[in-house]
Amino acid sequence: MMDAGFDPEFAAASDWARLYRANGVQIVPCKNKMPRLKSWKEYQNALVPDAQFEAWYGHDGEFAQSYDMGALTGTASGHLLMIDLDIYKAGGYAAAAWWQRVLAVHNNGMALETWEQLTGGGGLQMFFTYPPGWKFAVNAKTDINVDIRCQGGFAVLPPTMHASGKAYTWIDGRAPWEIPIALAPDWLLEEVEKLIREHGGGQANSTQMGANGTQTGAHDAYASHMRTDGAQFDDFGHQTDGRETKMRDLVWGAVVDWHRECPIKPSERESRDKASVKYDIYADQVSPRIIDPSRTKTELLEEEDRGPAEFWRKWSRAMELWDTKVAEEARKPGAKKDYKSYTDYTDEFAKAEEQAKAPGGAGLYEVLSVDDILGMADPTWLVDKLVVEQALGFIYGPPGCLKTFIALDMALSFTTGQPTWWNRSVQRQGTVVYISSEGQADLKFRLQAWEQHRKVKISGTPFRLIRQSINFMDPADVGKLLATVDAVAAETGPIAAVFVDTVSRVLPGAEENLQKDMSLFVAACDAVRQRFLATVFGLHHTSRNGNMRGSTVMPGAGDFIIEVRREPGAMSGSIYAFKIKAAEDGWEQPFAVTEVVLNGIVRHTSLMIDPVDEAPKNAPGRGWPDAAVCREILSAIDDQWKKGDPWCFATNSSRSGVTNIVKKWPIKRDIAKDILATWTAQGMIEEVEYNAKTHAKGYRKVFGF
Repeated sequence: MMDAGFDPEFAAASDWARLYRANGVQIVPCKNKMPRLKSWKEYQNALVPDAQFEAWYGHDGEFAQSYDMGALTGTASGHLLMIDLDIYKAGGYAAAAWWQRVLAVHNNGMALETWEQLTGGGGLQMFFTYPPGWKFAVNAKTDINVDIRCQGGFAVLPPTMHASGKAYTWIDGRAPWEIPIALAPDWLLEEVEKLIREHGGGQANSTQMGANGTQTGAHDAYASHMRTDGAQFDDFGHQTDGRETKMRDLVWGAVVDWHRECPIKPSERESRDKASVKYDIYADQVSPRIIDPSRTKTELLEEEDRGPAEFWRKWSRAMELWDTKVAEEARKPGAKKDYKSYTDYTDEFAKAEEQAKAPGGAGLYEVLSVDDILGMADPTWLVDKLVVEQALGFIYGPPGCLKTFIALDMALSFTTGQPTWWNRSVQRQGTVVYISSEGQADLKFRLQAWEQHRKVKISGTPFRLIRQSINFMDPADVGKLLATVDAVAAETGPIAAVFVDTVSRVLPGAEENLQKDMSLFVAACDAVRQRFLATVFGLHHTSRNGNMRGSTVMPGAGDFIIEVRREPGAMSGSIYAFKIKAAEDGWEQPFAVTEVVLNGIVRHTSLMIDPVDEAPKNAPGRGWPDAAVCREILSAIDDQWKKGDPWCFATNSSRSGVTNIVKKWPIKRDIAKDILATWTAQGMIEEVEYNAKTHAKGYRKVFGF
C-alpha cells in the first residue's frame, strides 16, 4: 500500500517506521549501517508481531525517537530485493554503465517505476520484490561496485543520517508513499544472476548473509543449483561441453515460441534484435574451453565456432522455415518447450538450401550492392521531418494534455488537403480513419471548432470515424477492421492515415507491460499499415515517471514518437520530438491553446491549438549554443552538485544557475533561463534538496544523462 497523505517534512521517527511496516517492510533500528539489535536472526523470515513492533516504535517504544532505521531484505519484507549502485566510489562508472546497459537492452533506456533512494554517501539504490523460490535470492558484492541485497540482507532507509552528515533520501516520485514497489521483471532477475556469476560469484568480496548473521560466499548460494544431466560445467555453472546442442535447441525453441506469439513473419531488423537477445541468454550460460585472459569471452567462443556467428547462422536457417516447419511445430496442440525433440531441424535447413538453389525453387534473397543502396529512394514524409509516410508512430502524454486535439488537427489537415501542418509541408492528402470509442459526445464540437478556427470547410471530406470498441488482440476484430477500412477506401479513395485513440481502449484485458501482448498489438497495426500503405498513429498515455506507458515493444516499433507536454488547465504547452527515425529529433515546439466559441443559438465551446512560432525550441536560430557548449554546461551542473555547492533556480543568489552560466559562457540571460527550464522539463536536470538542515535546494544532473 501507499500513503499519499504521508508528510516527510513533519513525520516523527515512529511515523516513518509505521509507513514502512504498512508497506510490508521489516523495519528495524540501525547504527553504523547495521541493525541495532543484539540478535536479528529471528526477524529475517517474517514481519514481527504487532507487540514487538510497538515495543520498538510504539508511544513509549525503545526506538520511537530514533530516525536511524533500515529494512531486513528478503522474505521478512515480502521478498525484498535491493540493487545498490555505488556510483560515488572510484570506478563507480562501471556500476552506472552496467545499469544503463541493462535498461538500454531490456527497457528502451527507460527507468523502472519503483522505490528509489539516494544514500547519504551519494549512491543510488533501487528496491523491488522478487518471486518466491528465486534461487539467486542472495547477498553479493561485485567487482564493478554493484551490490545485491536479498535474503538475510540489510538496507539503510531514509531518514537515517549518513556518516557524511547527509541523510538518506527518497527520490521525488519514487518514495513508498508515492509509488508502489515493483515486482522485478524476469529480465532483471536474469541480469542480476549474470552479474553475480560473472562479477561476484565465488569471489572473496561476494557475500550472502546467513541465518545467524554470518556471511558466506555468494557462489555457495547457487552452486547447488547446477544441472546434473551429464553436460559439463565450470565452477560458476557455465556449460563447457554440449554447447552446439544447447545453441541449436535454444534457437529452434525460441523461433517456434515467437511464431506462437504472432504468426506474422518479423522483419529482418526485428529478427536480428530478437536473435541478439537470445544470444545473450546463451552466452550467459556457456563458457569457452580455451583459457586466455587477454581475450574476451566472445572472441574465444568465436574461435571454437560456438559464438555469435554460428548462432546467427542457425537462427537465419530457422527463420527460413518460418512458414513451413516452424509454423507446423507452432500449431501442435499442447506443444511445450521440449527443445531436445527438434534435433533433426538442421536436416531441414539443408533441404531448404537445396530447394533455394534448384531451378524454380524458392530462390535467393535479394542482395544489394553499395550502388544499389545509394540509388534507393529517400524517405517520404506525411508531415515533413516529423511523420514518416506508411509508418507506425505514437502521440503520447498524460490525460488532459490535448493529444486528441493535436491528432484531430493533423487528421483534418490531411483530409481537407492542407499544404502544411504547423508550418511543415504535408506531402500526402487522403482519407483518414479515426478509431475512438470515447469522447464521441463532443467530437462534433471539436470538428466545428476546427472548421471555424481554420476557416476550412470539412463537410464532404474523407474523414471517417469508427466508434465501436475494437480488440486489437482478437484476430476476428482485426480482420473486421481490415474489411471495414477496405470498404472505406473503395468509397473515398486511398487511405492516408489511421488513428487509434487511445491504445489502451483497443487492448481490453491485455497487459501493456508484457512484450507478448504488445507484439500482437504492433502486428495488428502493421497489418493495417501494410494493407493500405497508410500511416498508423497510436494515441497513448504516460506512465507515472512520464515515459510512454507499457512494454518497450511499442517505442521500439515506433518510427516516430511525439510527446505532448501541458500543465493541467494551462493555455500553452509544447510537443516534443522524442523519436524521429529518419530525421533530427530532440526538439520542442511550443503551442498556444485558444478557446473557440461556436456559432449558433446554444453556446458551445471547444479548444484549438496553434504553434506559437515557426522555429521549435533547440532548433538552429533560437540562440542556443552548440551541442559542445551544452555538454559543458551540463557537466558544470554535475560538478557543482558533487562539490556540495550546486547552482539553483533562484535569481537573487550567488548560486543562481542563470547567473553562473552567463558568467562562464557568452550566453544571454533569457537563453540561459530557457536552457535550464527546458532541461528540467525534459528530466535531464532536477532541483532537489541537498542540505537537510537548511532545506537548501540545487540543480542535479539526473542519473543516466
